[in-house]
Amino acid sequence: MLKGSSSVCRQRLQHVLQLERGIAPRSTRACHTTPHDSTTAGRWVVAHGSILRKCAYRRSLQTGRSHDARGLVRSYQTQFSPLTLPSPASLGKAAPSRTYRRTRKFLRRLIYLSLLSGVVYLADTTLYDSSLTRSFRTFGNGLIVALDYKINFRANPPFAKSIEDVHRRSAERLFELLRANGGLYLKIGQAIAMQSAILPPEFQKMFARMFDDAPQNSWREVEKVIREDFGKGVEEVFGVSFGQDAVEGKGIMERKARASASVAQVHWARLPDGREVAIKVQKKEIKRQVGWDLWAFKVVSRIYTFWFDIPLYSMVPYITERLMLETDFLNEARNADKMKSLVQSEPRLRDRVYIPTVYHELSSKRVMTAEWIEGVRLWDKDGITKPWHGGRGQGSPGAGGNKLAPPSTPTAAPVARNSPDDERLKPERTAWKGSRNDGGLGL
Repeated sequence: MLKGSSSVCRQRLQHVLQLERGIAPRSTRACHTTPHDSTTAGRWVVAHGSILRKCAYRRSLQTGRSHDARGLVRSYQTQFSPLTLPSPASLGKAAPSRTYRRTRKFLRRLIYLSLLSGVVYLADTTLYDSSLTRSFRTFGNGLIVALDYKINFRANPPFAKSIEDVHRRSAERLFELLRANGGLYLKIGQAIAMQSAILPPEFQKMFARMFDDAPQNSWREVEKVIREDFGKGVEEVFGVSFGQDAVEGKGIMERKARASASVAQVHWARLPDGREVAIKVQKKEIKRQVGWDLWAFKVVSRIYTFWFDIPLYSMVPYITERLMLETDFLNEARNADKMKSLVQSEPRLRDRVYIPTVYHELSSKRVMTAEWIEGVRLWDKDGITKPWHGGRGQGSPGAGGNKLAPPSTPTAAPVARNSPDDERLKPERTAWKGSRNDGGLGL
C-alpha cells in the first residue's frame, strides 16, 4: 500500500515542479484543473500543501527518517532540469565504428582454405584418380584401428564387450576401407584372405568376401586403355565390330566384362578367324594409383611396426615388388609361357594340366589376350571337386586349342542394338556339368 501511495505522491510532485517551470501537461492524476502560468502554479502549490505534507509523511515511513514538504520539493527539484538541446562540444568526439577485424580475417582465411581444399580435391579426382583422398582415408582408418587395439586389447577391454568384439569391428573397418579404395587395396585384401587361417575368426569371415567381383569400369575407359597402349581403337586391334556388320566378316566382343577383379577386368571376344579369347584389360586408374598406394602401405606398415613392435615393415620390399609386377601384363604373359613349357616337360602333368596360350600380338603392358577356356572360379569348391561329365579324355571346352562353335545369329543380335550393358553374346556351354548341371572339374 505504501509503495503504491508513494508512486502517486511522486507523480503529483513531478506535476508541481512542471507547473513551476511552465511545462506542465494539460492533464494530471493529482488534480483535474491545470494552471497555465507561473503565478497560478504558485497558488496551486500553496493550495495543495496538504498533498505535499502527506507525501512527506509517507516518505518518512518508508525511509525511517523525517521529511518535511519543503525538503521533499527541493529533493525533487534537484533531479529534474529544463529540456535543453546539448551543444556539439558537450557531446565529445565521436567513437569510431567497429570494424570486426578478427572476424573478417577468420572468414577470409576460411574462404581461402575452402577454395584451396576444393582445388586440391578436384585435381586429385581428375588427374590422380583420388589417390590422395584414398591415402588420407587409409591413414585415418589405420589410426582408428591401431588406437582401438592399443586401448582395448586386454582381458577386460574398457570400450568393448570382449576381445572378439574388438576383432569384429576392426575387421569391418579394414574390409570397408579396402573395398572403398579398390585397386591394389583389394589385391592386399585378397592376400590377407589367402592367409586368413592365422587371423582371428572374425577376420576370416569378413575377408572371405574379398573374392567377390569388384566394380567394373565403363566401356569408355576400357577403350581409352586399349587406344593408349596400341595407338588404335578396339575394332582395329581385335578385328571386331559393334555395328550392323558385327557378324559378317568380323568378330564380336562383349562390352560388359565377364569378371572384374582388383586390377583388371576380363571381356569375352570371338576373333574373325574363329578363336575365342579372354581380353584382360587393366583398369585405367591403376597406373596412377599404384605409386600412392604403395607409399601409403609403407607408411602404415612403418607406424604399426614402431607402435606394436611387430616386424611388418620387413615385408614391404617383397610386397612392393610383387604388386608392381602384378600390374605388368607383359611379365604375366612371359610367366604363362614359362609355366606352359614347365608343365609340358613334366610327364605327370603333361596331359592333366593345360596352360592357356597367350597371344602376344594382341597383348601389351596393360592388355593381355589369351585363349578362352570354360571353367569355374578358383574358390568354387563344389565346381572343382564334383565329378566330371564331359567325357573321358576330354578337357574343358576351349582347352587344347580346339575351336568352339560360333554363337547363333539371334545370340549376336544385341550387338547391333548398341547396348553394352545388356550384351551376353557368348554361348553357355555347360554340357560338361551333366544333364542335371551338378557336375564339376572332378579334381
